[in-house]
Amino acid sequence: MSMQYEQLFEKIRPAIDSKMEEFKHYQYDAITAEELWRFCIEKKWRRKNIEQLRLHEIISTIFSVSPSDIVSFNQVEFLQSNDWFTDLNAEELKMLLGPVKI
Repeated sequence: MSMQYEQLFEKIRPAIDSKMEEFKHYQYDAITAEELWRFCIEKKWRRKNIEQLRLHEIISTIFSVSPSDIVSFNQVEFLQSNDWFTDLNAEELKMLLGPVKI
């Protein structure tokens, strides 16, 4: 996280903590404050200049995020990663992707 984002993160930390409490209330304990922040930066504000956003707009965005938004975002990020088979050797890949023997 860049210094600019870290400073803003700390400035609005009470709003983030409040949202995290809401997630915990609905039993989404696996989502972290950093994931919420990364989702906002990379998804909600990706085409905006964050420096020009007003504080109330930033907080409103944070409060509008649902757990399913973050889960979906993380799933898409995972599926777009191109290293699914890095832990497999050539023989294992051949077994997985080769022709089916009946």
